[in-house]
Amino acid sequence: MYDIITIGEILAEILTDHVGQVFYEPGRLLGPYPSGAPAIFIDQAARMGASTAIVAKVGEDDFARVNLDRLRRDGVDVSHVITTPDNSTGVAFVTYFADGERQFIFHFSHAACGELCPADVDSGLIRQARYLHIMGCSITGSPTMGEAIMRAVREAKAAGVGISFDPNIRPELLKGQIMAYYREILEACDVLLTGKSELRLLLGEDFDGAVGQLLSQKDRIVVIKDGSRGTELYTRREAFRIGTYPAQEADPTGAGDCFDATFLSGLCQELDLETCVRRGNAAGAKAVEKRGPMEGNTTREELEAFMASAAEPETRVLAVPLRT
Repeated sequence: MYDIITIGEILAEILTDHVGQVFYEPGRLLGPYPSGAPAIFIDQAARMGASTAIVAKVGEDDFARVNLDRLRRDGVDVSHVITTPDNSTGVAFVTYFADGERQFIFHFSHAACGELCPADVDSGLIRQARYLHIMGCSITGSPTMGEAIMRAVREAKAAGVGISFDPNIRPELLKGQIMAYYREILEACDVLLTGKSELRLLLGEDFDGAVGQLLSQKDRIVVIKDGSRGTELYTRREAFRIGTYPAQEADPTGAGDCFDATFLSGLCQELDLETCVRRGNAAGAKAVEKRGPMEGNTTREELEAFMASAAEPETRVLAVPLRT
Protein backbone atom coordinates (compact mmCIF):
# COMPACT_ATOMS: atom_id res chain seq x y z
CA MET A 1 0.00 0.00 0.00
CA TYR A 2 1.28 3.44 -0.96
CA ASP A 3 0.27 6.78 0.49
CA ILE A 4 0.78 8.61 -2.82
CA ILE A 5 1.39 7.60 -6.43
CA THR A 6 1.94 9.99 -9.31
CA ILE A 7 2.31 9.57 -13.06
CA GLY A 8 3.96 11.77 -15.67
CA GLU A 9 7.22 13.17 -16.94
CA ILE A 10 10.73 12.78 -15.60
CA LEU A 11 13.09 15.39 -17.09
CA ALA A 12 16.64 16.65 -16.81
CA GLU A 13 16.70 20.43 -16.36
CA ILE A 14 19.39 22.78 -17.66
CA LEU A 15 19.56 26.30 -16.19
CA THR A 16 21.12 29.45 -17.57
CA ASP A 17 23.93 30.87 -15.50
CA HIS A 18 22.53 34.37 -14.95
CA VAL A 19 19.34 36.42 -15.07
CA GLY A 20 18.57 37.83 -18.52
CA GLN A 21 20.60 35.20 -20.37
CA VAL A 22 18.97 34.27 -23.68
CA PHE A 23 18.94 31.04 -25.63
CA TYR A 24 19.63 32.58 -29.04
CA GLU A 25 23.23 33.40 -28.06
CA PRO A 26 25.98 31.15 -26.65
CA GLY A 27 26.19 31.19 -22.87
CA ARG A 28 27.11 29.21 -19.80
CA LEU A 29 24.60 26.56 -18.68
CA LEU A 30 24.21 24.73 -15.35
CA GLY A 31 23.01 21.20 -14.74
CA PRO A 32 21.72 18.66 -15.39
CA TYR A 33 19.30 18.74 -12.46
CA PRO A 34 16.58 16.15 -11.78
CA SER A 35 13.22 17.62 -12.72
CA GLY A 36 9.70 17.18 -14.07
CA ALA A 37 6.75 18.38 -11.98
CA PRO A 38 5.62 14.85 -10.95
CA ALA A 39 9.21 13.92 -10.04
CA ILE A 40 9.73 17.05 -7.93
CA PHE A 41 6.39 16.40 -6.24
CA ILE A 42 6.95 12.73 -5.44
CA ASP A 43 10.50 13.35 -4.18
CA GLN A 44 9.21 15.92 -1.69
CA ALA A 45 6.38 13.63 -0.61
CA ALA A 46 8.89 10.88 0.13
CA ARG A 47 11.06 13.30 2.09
CA MET A 48 7.98 14.16 4.17
CA GLY A 49 7.68 10.50 5.18
CA ALA A 50 4.99 9.34 2.75
CA SER A 51 5.29 5.97 1.01
CA THR A 52 5.46 6.84 -2.67
CA ALA A 53 5.83 5.57 -6.23
CA ILE A 54 6.01 7.15 -9.69
CA VAL A 55 4.93 5.81 -13.09
CA ALA A 56 7.05 7.30 -15.88
CA LYS A 57 9.32 6.52 -18.81
CA VAL A 58 12.99 7.47 -19.30
CA GLY A 59 15.77 6.74 -21.77
CA GLU A 60 18.84 4.59 -21.31
CA ASP A 61 21.10 7.53 -20.49
CA ASP A 62 22.73 9.56 -17.75
CA PHE A 63 19.83 12.04 -17.62
CA ALA A 64 17.70 9.12 -16.43
CA ARG A 65 20.35 8.19 -13.89
CA VAL A 66 20.54 11.68 -12.36
CA ASN A 67 16.79 11.46 -11.72
CA LEU A 68 16.46 7.86 -10.62
CA ASP A 69 19.44 8.07 -8.28
CA ARG A 70 17.88 11.10 -6.55
CA LEU A 71 14.42 9.57 -6.29
CA ARG A 72 15.73 6.26 -4.95
CA ARG A 73 17.95 8.02 -2.42
CA ASP A 74 14.98 9.95 -1.08
CA GLY A 75 12.78 6.87 -0.77
CA VAL A 76 10.61 6.89 -3.91
CA ASP A 77 9.73 3.50 -5.43
CA VAL A 78 10.96 3.80 -9.03
CA SER A 79 10.30 0.17 -9.97
CA HIS A 80 7.40 1.34 -12.17
CA VAL A 81 9.59 3.70 -14.20
CA ILE A 82 10.09 2.14 -17.64
CA THR A 83 13.40 2.47 -19.47
CA THR A 84 13.13 2.67 -23.25
CA PRO A 85 15.95 2.36 -25.82
CA ASP A 86 13.93 4.24 -28.44
CA ASN A 87 14.23 7.80 -27.12
CA SER A 88 16.35 9.86 -24.73
CA THR A 89 15.17 11.18 -21.37
CA GLY A 90 13.25 14.44 -21.70
CA VAL A 91 15.00 17.77 -21.15
CA ALA A 92 13.86 21.24 -20.06
CA PHE A 93 15.99 24.35 -20.59
CA VAL A 94 15.03 27.38 -18.47
CA THR A 95 16.18 30.99 -18.30
CA TYR A 96 15.11 33.81 -15.97
CA PHE A 97 14.42 37.50 -16.45
CA ALA A 98 14.55 40.53 -14.13
CA ASP A 99 10.74 40.85 -13.99
CA GLY A 100 10.44 37.33 -12.55
CA GLU A 101 9.32 35.71 -15.79
CA ARG A 102 10.83 32.44 -17.03
CA GLN A 103 11.29 31.00 -20.49
CA PHE A 104 11.34 27.25 -21.11
CA ILE A 105 12.42 25.14 -24.05
CA PHE A 106 11.16 21.56 -23.67
CA HIS A 107 12.26 18.32 -25.32
CA PHE A 108 9.23 16.48 -24.03
CA SER A 109 6.62 15.16 -26.45
CA HIS A 110 9.10 13.29 -28.64
CA ALA A 111 11.33 12.15 -25.76
CA ALA A 112 11.06 9.00 -23.65
CA CYS A 113 8.51 10.62 -21.32
CA GLY A 114 6.25 11.30 -24.29
CA GLU A 115 6.15 7.56 -25.08
CA LEU A 116 4.22 6.81 -21.89
CA CYS A 117 0.92 5.18 -22.92
CA PRO A 118 -2.13 3.51 -21.34
CA ALA A 119 -0.54 0.05 -21.59
CA ASP A 120 2.18 1.28 -19.19
CA VAL A 121 -0.37 1.88 -16.41
CA ASP A 122 -0.70 -1.00 -13.95
CA SER A 123 -4.26 -0.86 -12.62
CA GLY A 124 -3.24 -3.02 -9.64
CA LEU A 125 -0.63 -0.43 -8.66
CA ILE A 126 -3.10 2.47 -8.86
CA ARG A 127 -5.54 0.60 -6.65
CA GLN A 128 -2.87 0.28 -3.94
CA ALA A 129 -2.68 4.04 -3.33
CA ARG A 130 -4.43 6.29 -0.85
CA TYR A 131 -4.02 9.17 -3.31
CA LEU A 132 -3.21 9.48 -7.00
CA HIS A 133 -1.71 12.90 -7.72
CA ILE A 134 -2.04 14.40 -11.21
CA MET A 135 -0.15 17.42 -12.62
CA GLY A 136 -2.00 19.20 -15.42
CA CYS A 137 1.20 19.88 -17.37
CA SER A 138 1.66 16.12 -17.75
CA ILE A 139 -1.71 15.75 -19.49
CA THR A 140 -0.48 18.06 -22.25
CA GLY A 141 2.90 16.33 -22.63
CA SER A 142 1.88 14.06 -25.51
CA PRO A 143 -1.37 12.45 -26.68
CA THR A 144 -0.39 9.02 -25.34
CA MET A 145 0.75 10.44 -22.00
CA GLY A 146 -2.59 12.20 -21.66
CA GLU A 147 -4.38 8.92 -22.36
CA ALA A 148 -2.19 7.08 -19.83
CA ILE A 149 -2.97 9.63 -17.13
CA MET A 150 -6.70 9.45 -17.82
CA ARG A 151 -6.57 5.67 -17.54
CA ALA A 152 -4.93 6.07 -14.13
CA VAL A 153 -7.58 8.63 -13.07
CA ARG A 154 -10.43 6.34 -14.11
CA GLU A 155 -8.86 3.34 -12.35
CA ALA A 156 -8.44 5.42 -9.19
CA LYS A 157 -12.01 6.68 -9.30
CA ALA A 158 -13.40 3.18 -9.83
CA ALA A 159 -11.38 1.85 -6.88
CA GLY A 160 -12.25 4.69 -4.50
CA VAL A 161 -8.66 5.97 -4.46
CA GLY A 162 -8.43 9.66 -3.59
CA ILE A 163 -7.50 11.91 -6.53
CA SER A 164 -5.38 15.02 -6.01
CA PHE A 165 -5.10 17.50 -8.91
CA ASP A 166 -2.85 20.49 -9.57
CA PRO A 167 -4.00 21.97 -12.92
CA ASN A 168 -0.59 23.61 -13.58
CA ILE A 169 -2.09 25.08 -16.73
CA ARG A 170 -0.44 26.01 -19.99
CA PRO A 171 -3.26 28.31 -21.20
CA GLU A 172 -2.41 27.96 -24.89
CA LEU A 173 -3.02 24.18 -24.68
CA LEU A 174 -6.29 24.35 -22.75
CA LYS A 175 -8.61 23.37 -25.60
CA GLY A 176 -10.16 20.39 -27.36
CA GLN A 177 -9.41 17.02 -25.81
CA ILE A 178 -7.14 18.55 -23.18
CA MET A 179 -10.01 20.68 -21.84
CA ALA A 180 -12.23 17.58 -21.73
CA TYR A 181 -9.56 15.81 -19.67
CA TYR A 182 -9.31 18.76 -17.28
CA ARG A 183 -13.08 18.83 -16.77
CA GLU A 184 -13.17 15.09 -16.07
CA ILE A 185 -10.38 15.31 -13.49
CA LEU A 186 -11.90 18.42 -11.89
CA GLU A 187 -15.17 16.55 -11.43
CA ALA A 188 -13.44 13.47 -10.00
CA CYS A 189 -10.80 15.03 -7.75
CA ASP A 190 -11.03 14.96 -3.97
CA VAL A 191 -8.25 17.51 -3.43
CA LEU A 192 -7.79 20.46 -5.81
CA LEU A 193 -4.50 22.37 -5.45
CA THR A 194 -4.68 25.35 -7.78
CA GLY A 195 -3.82 29.00 -8.30
CA LYS A 196 -6.42 31.77 -8.45
CA SER A 197 -5.70 32.59 -12.09
CA GLU A 198 -5.90 28.89 -13.00
CA LEU A 199 -9.26 28.55 -11.28
CA ARG A 200 -10.60 31.51 -13.27
CA LEU A 201 -9.36 29.98 -16.53
CA LEU A 202 -11.17 26.75 -15.73
CA LEU A 203 -14.38 28.00 -14.13
CA GLY A 204 -14.74 31.70 -14.95
CA GLU A 205 -14.13 35.04 -13.27
CA ASP A 206 -16.58 34.58 -10.37
CA PHE A 207 -14.17 33.23 -7.74
CA ASP A 208 -16.71 32.56 -4.98
CA GLY A 209 -19.04 31.03 -7.54
CA ALA A 210 -16.28 28.72 -8.78
CA VAL A 211 -15.40 27.53 -5.27
CA GLY A 212 -19.09 27.13 -4.44
CA GLN A 213 -19.60 25.08 -7.59
CA LEU A 214 -16.72 22.75 -6.69
CA LEU A 215 -18.00 22.23 -3.13
CA SER A 216 -21.57 21.66 -4.31
CA GLN A 217 -20.40 18.85 -6.61
CA LYS A 218 -18.85 16.75 -3.83
CA ASP A 219 -17.31 16.92 -0.37
CA ARG A 220 -13.73 17.86 -1.29
CA ILE A 221 -10.80 20.07 -0.31
CA VAL A 222 -10.11 23.13 -2.47
CA VAL A 223 -6.75 24.82 -1.93
CA ILE A 224 -6.00 28.14 -3.65
CA LYS A 225 -2.28 28.98 -3.81
CA ASP A 226 -1.92 32.74 -4.17
CA GLY A 227 1.84 33.33 -4.09
CA SER A 228 3.09 35.88 -1.58
CA ARG A 229 -0.51 36.64 -0.59
CA GLY A 230 -0.85 33.27 1.11
CA THR A 231 -2.97 30.17 0.70
CA GLU A 232 -6.71 29.73 1.06
CA LEU A 233 -8.46 26.45 1.88
CA TYR A 234 -12.16 25.67 1.49
CA THR A 235 -14.25 22.67 2.47
CA ARG A 236 -17.97 22.40 3.15
CA ARG A 237 -17.23 22.90 6.86
CA GLU A 238 -14.41 25.45 7.09
CA ALA A 239 -12.46 28.04 5.17
CA PHE A 240 -9.35 30.03 6.05
CA ARG A 241 -6.33 31.89 4.66
CA ILE A 242 -2.81 31.39 5.97
CA GLY A 243 0.05 33.75 5.17
CA THR A 244 3.47 32.83 3.80
CA TYR A 245 6.88 32.31 5.34
CA PRO A 246 9.76 34.65 4.41
CA ALA A 247 12.11 33.44 1.67
CA GLN A 248 15.06 34.69 -0.36
CA GLU A 249 14.05 33.60 -3.85
CA ALA A 250 16.73 32.04 -6.03
CA ASP A 251 14.60 29.79 -8.25
CA PRO A 252 10.77 29.53 -8.15
CA THR A 253 10.60 26.26 -10.09
CA GLY A 254 9.16 23.47 -7.96
CA ALA A 255 7.69 25.60 -5.17
CA GLY A 256 4.11 24.66 -6.03
CA ASP A 257 5.04 21.00 -6.39
CA CYS A 258 6.65 21.06 -2.93
CA PHE A 259 3.53 22.66 -1.46
CA ASP A 260 1.33 19.97 -3.02
CA ALA A 261 3.54 17.12 -1.79
CA THR A 262 3.84 18.47 1.74
CA PHE A 263 0.12 19.20 2.01
CA LEU A 264 -0.91 15.78 0.70
CA SER A 265 1.63 13.99 2.90
CA GLY A 266 0.11 15.79 5.87
CA LEU A 267 -3.33 14.48 4.92
CA CYS A 268 -1.91 10.95 4.78
CA GLN A 269 -0.46 11.51 8.27
CA GLU A 270 -3.91 12.71 9.44
CA LEU A 271 -2.73 16.20 10.36
CA ASP A 272 -5.37 18.92 10.65
CA LEU A 273 -5.92 21.08 7.57
CA GLU A 274 -4.38 24.25 9.03
CA THR A 275 -1.18 22.36 9.85
CA CYS A 276 -1.12 20.87 6.34
CA VAL A 277 -1.34 24.34 4.79
CA ARG A 278 1.30 25.83 7.11
CA ARG A 279 3.70 23.02 6.30
CA GLY A 280 2.95 23.38 2.60
CA ASN A 281 3.64 27.13 2.71
CA ALA A 282 6.90 26.49 4.56
CA ALA A 283 7.98 23.86 2.01
CA GLY A 284 7.23 26.27 -0.84
CA ALA A 285 9.32 28.97 0.84
CA LYS A 286 12.26 26.62 1.31
CA ALA A 287 11.98 25.36 -2.27
CA VAL A 288 12.62 28.77 -3.85
CA GLU A 289 15.83 29.41 -1.91
CA LYS A 290 18.06 27.09 -3.97
CA ARG A 291 18.75 26.95 -7.69
CA GLY A 292 17.62 23.78 -9.37
CA PRO A 293 14.05 22.45 -9.44
CA MET A 294 14.52 19.73 -6.81
CA GLU A 295 17.42 21.22 -4.85
CA GLY A 296 15.17 23.08 -2.41
CA ASN A 297 13.18 20.00 -1.41
CA THR A 298 13.28 19.44 2.35
CA THR A 299 13.04 16.64 4.87
CA ARG A 300 10.42 16.70 7.59
CA GLU A 301 13.09 17.52 10.18
CA GLU A 302 14.48 20.40 8.11
CA LEU A 303 10.99 21.78 7.60
CA GLU A 304 10.10 21.59 11.30
CA ALA A 305 13.33 23.39 12.23
CA PHE A 306 12.60 26.14 9.70
CA MET A 307 9.05 26.61 10.95
CA ALA A 308 10.21 26.74 14.57
CA SER A 309 12.71 29.50 13.74
CA ALA A 310 10.29 31.69 11.73
CA ALA A 311 7.42 33.89 12.78
CA GLU A 312 4.11 32.03 12.51
CA PRO A 313 2.04 33.30 9.56
CA GLU A 314 -1.33 34.88 10.27
CA THR A 315 -4.48 32.78 9.94
CA ARG A 316 -7.74 34.42 8.89
CA VAL A 317 -11.11 32.67 8.95
CA LEU A 318 -13.11 32.98 5.71
CA ALA A 319 -16.72 32.38 4.74
CA VAL A 320 -17.53 29.10 3.02
CA PRO A 321 -19.06 30.05 -0.37
CA LEU A 322 -21.55 27.17 -0.54
CA ARG A 323 -24.21 27.17 -3.23
CA THR A 324 -27.74 26.57 -2.07
